[in-house]
Amino acid sequence: MKYPPPQQCPVCENKLTIQELKCDHCHTTIKGSFESTRLASLNDEQLKFVEVFLKVRGNIREMEKELSISYPTVRNRLDHIVEALGYQTSPATETPAATEDSQRKQILSKLDEGAITVEEALKLIQASKK
Repeated sequence: MKYPPPQQCPVCENKLTIQELKCDHCHTTIKGSFESTRLASLNDEQLKFVEVFLKVRGNIREMEKELSISYPTVRNRLDHIVEALGYQTSPATETPAATEDSQRKQILSKLDEGAITVEEALKLIQASKK
């Protein structure tokens, strides 16, 4: 059984590099300093999400059906993956309406995930309008 290489040092948590590659067929070994891909840094759950995303060609409504999760949860997970890959998830300048909409989606996502109650969500949404 083969396992994916660890991405972080278990001691200091810095990024690891791959030092040796080997062919299982002819046993050729190549030594050097090799970097892993960005996708290799994703955990199994994130990789499965990316696979489904590609399968449905980025259609978020299809993602909802395929994974049985809500639209805000799909967006939230996608944002986490984008950040894990080292990219920024939102533009630097947002309009007040876009910011309020983004806050509302985050609140609904937390509600959908069970992190907050309906009452807490209502209070947070009302507070964000002020």
